[in-house]
Amino acid sequence: MLQIFVTSNIRIKGAPTPLKAAVTKALTYDNPAYVDRKKKRRPVWGIEAKIKMYFYNMGDLIVPRGFLKELKTQVSNLGINPDKVMVNRQVEVDPISFGQWNPSYQLKEDQLPFVSAILNDNGIGVAPAGSGKTVMGMKYIHEKKQPALWLTHTRDLMYQTKKRAEATLLGVGKIGLIGDGVLDYGDGKLIIATVQTLQANPHIVEGLKQLIGTLVIDEAHHFPAPQFIDVAGHLPAKNVVGLTATPDRKDNLEIYMFMGIGPIIYEISRDGLYESGRLIKPEIRFVYTDFQYEQASVRNEINSVDAGGEDLDYNALKNELIHDEARAKLVAENILEASKHGAQIVITESVRYCFILKDLVEKLTIEKGKKMLSTAVVHGGISRFKWLNAKNEMDAMTRVNTGRAEEYRHHKKLGWQVKVADYTEQEFKDWQVTKGERKAILEAAENKQVDVLFATQLAREGLDLPHLAVGHMAMPKRGDAAGSRNGSAVEQEIGRIMRPDPLNPGKKAYWFDYVDYNVGVLKSQYNSRRSVYNRLKLKVPSKPRTQKQEIEDFLDNMPW
Repeated sequence: MLQIFVTSNIRIKGAPTPLKAAVTKALTYDNPAYVDRKKKRRPVWGIEAKIKMYFYNMGDLIVPRGFLKELKTQVSNLGINPDKVMVNRQVEVDPISFGQWNPSYQLKEDQLPFVSAILNDNGIGVAPAGSGKTVMGMKYIHEKKQPALWLTHTRDLMYQTKKRAEATLLGVGKIGLIGDGVLDYGDGKLIIATVQTLQANPHIVEGLKQLIGTLVIDEAHHFPAPQFIDVAGHLPAKNVVGLTATPDRKDNLEIYMFMGIGPIIYEISRDGLYESGRLIKPEIRFVYTDFQYEQASVRNEINSVDAGGEDLDYNALKNELIHDEARAKLVAENILEASKHGAQIVITESVRYCFILKDLVEKLTIEKGKKMLSTAVVHGGISRFKWLNAKNEMDAMTRVNTGRAEEYRHHKKLGWQVKVADYTEQEFKDWQVTKGERKAILEAAENKQVDVLFATQLAREGLDLPHLAVGHMAMPKRGDAAGSRNGSAVEQEIGRIMRPDPLNPGKKAYWFDYVDYNVGVLKSQYNSRRSVYNRLKLKVPSKPRTQKQEIEDFLDNMPW
């Protein structure tokens, strides 16, 4: 007899063959990584051709909770009433009160339908950076009246969310925190946790299972990461919502998010936010560098990646770029010049580049006799060594024997790897940022005591400094792939300067995008970033004229 039990996942007992066939077919997807490598005629050894989002346990078919709606449809198609065979065992406890909602945070006109939609159904709410996702998430918790767990992926977001909860939920009491070395359940009404801490402590997740009735997954596009699947995928809360500004992913694995949480149920339009002044359109300024990189002369087999159709060592490319003195000076000079526009954020993918640029800005300030700027670097921590992929066992052994690597190992999924120094001993010592220092830097930035903030991944999501007026994308990165909107890193980063400043109603913002036009792969990335800016409906400067166009113009203007 068919029985369906709904908890953190869905267990289907006694499924007839037609239902099994329909469910397994619907939950079998082409693996984007396999498809991409096949398309580029690359080896696919060890990569599954299909992703199967189901498995069998003791003869029962187990599927993700985000498949519930489609499952009901499939059961109905067999002439069976879903309500008669489904048993909901998701957690819903006695209602609790979060006190009065702070009237200073009345929802805006575009926020009301968003909150209404997520209150009526589980799934994904999409809203641009600056639209008030955290406030809307708090309103959701307030109205659901269930003990809530808010999942995030950085400690900075954990503390920022705590501040917003205290400001909006006036009767929330003591908020629990799990992460950054803290294990405090508070009064049990609202717990904010980093997913990394919960994944590392499954006993905590086990203890929360029967206590949490509402689960909010912040920055839900990260859900395909193992941490989120291991944590959120085991919590049987009745109410589940994911919040994100950028649901599309570069790896095209959004299906994990949709199946693990639910479909997109509402999306706030960016147009309305521009019109209402709740988002500012920054002026885009492309800065073209003279950086050159001879790919063939430095090619090696470690971490070679596909980047615009060329097989090259992207780590070596980044290292060359970081140590290019002329390029760094160009960035630093632009930072100095842009200081007249207000507070700045300089975003890089490298802690080393943060310090190189910071030191150079300070040096040029002195040389030019200008007023010293207050600068600071904030990052998520560094490790002395890192593991890189090797071509094979012989390659790994050779690198260790020739002193180019410390040791080697075989990774179950990634193959042969070598351990190499990422920082010198002195750099590792000088560039560490302690928990207290990090907190002090962010508080200083929030209090407008930092003129130029150099930041790494932290800046992509959650950094809420409305007074930032200038942003520099100091290192290249990919934007939108053709026909997609998966340039989430670019969208998140430029979003840091698009928030209006209540204390500066006439705020103007400027975004410096450094273009390494002479390197094919980096030129390709630049073109993909243009796609992001166009999608965000920003005014994008024209591309530079090619040498061919210049020659054609020259010939057209000749007197013959």
